[in-house]
Amino acid sequence: MSRATCDFRFTLQDEYAAAGLVDDLAELGVSNQAVTISGRAVMSEKEIDRRDFIAAGTDEIRTRLKRYLEGHEPRAGDLVILDMEPEGFAPRQLGEFADEKQLLRELIAAYRRRIRVARQELRKSKRPGLKLGLYQVIVPDGKGLKSEEFRRRMCGYVEAGVQGMYDQLDFICPVLYQRFDSDDAAPETLRRWLAASTRQAIEGSLRLTRRNGSRLPLVPILSFWVFNKRPPDDPARPAVAAESLARQLGIVQDAVGIEAILFWSAWQTPREMQSAKKPVEPIQIKQFLDSVGSLPWPGCT
Repeated sequence: MSRATCDFRFTLQDEYAAAGLVDDLAELGVSNQAVTISGRAVMSEKEIDRRDFIAAGTDEIRTRLKRYLEGHEPRAGDLVILDMEPEGFAPRQLGEFADEKQLLRELIAAYRRRIRVARQELRKSKRPGLKLGLYQVIVPDGKGLKSEEFRRRMCGYVEAGVQGMYDQLDFICPVLYQRFDSDDAAPETLRRWLAASTRQAIEGSLRLTRRNGSRLPLVPILSFWVFNKRPPDDPARPAVAAESLARQLGIVQDAVGIEAILFWSAWQTPREMQSAKKPVEPIQIKQFLDSVGSLPWPGCT
């Protein structure tokens, strides 16, 4: 497998970036040829009951997805990321059902059904170059620890592959969201946690295969904010340090199996970030990425 990629992309949730932001990102070698599709598009929204998730049939899922695609049709060459996170049995939680084998089979089959329908509908669009991927595969430990919780999580991911959950996917998205900032630990400790967590995400994802044994290309997904529980008196998620994102990019670019690198955001402007239901520290995305200092990536211009 080759190392390093020049394919950097920016993805919003259920929409594409405005023309001005697209132009700004292009100056940094980052395209907007990606879109993240919320779980509601395939009957896997956060609130869905587990029984309803399992019981949903192909026709129901297809009807929901076709309705969604009427207003959110992907473009040629896009990476399309399915973001399915039903509460209590999201992909990262499948390992919690290892002792309930029948239930685990039913959950994996329900995910497989949704992925198959998405693949079929994207093919029908006849948009060349579309690729389908899955978010939250894998989610590492925030400190890169080989904890019992992470061991169970990996068991679920591996079993999902054995049962064919990844067969219709073109790639998977290890989640490299940073979980800690300067309020949580000393700088050296933060650097150690971040490096360990980033490597764990990539190495764990490389363990996963389709049923035929073929390895899945990786499209790691990063964000601009610290994703950890915040205390009540600090409701906004702080932005990550630009230098810490630069370190992550260096680790990813030294890894094997990387097809592209994604930056995710639910918002385009500082005003949207401030007024969000769960607000985040406002940033100017282009300026922030420029401050990272490694984009465009050397040799990619």
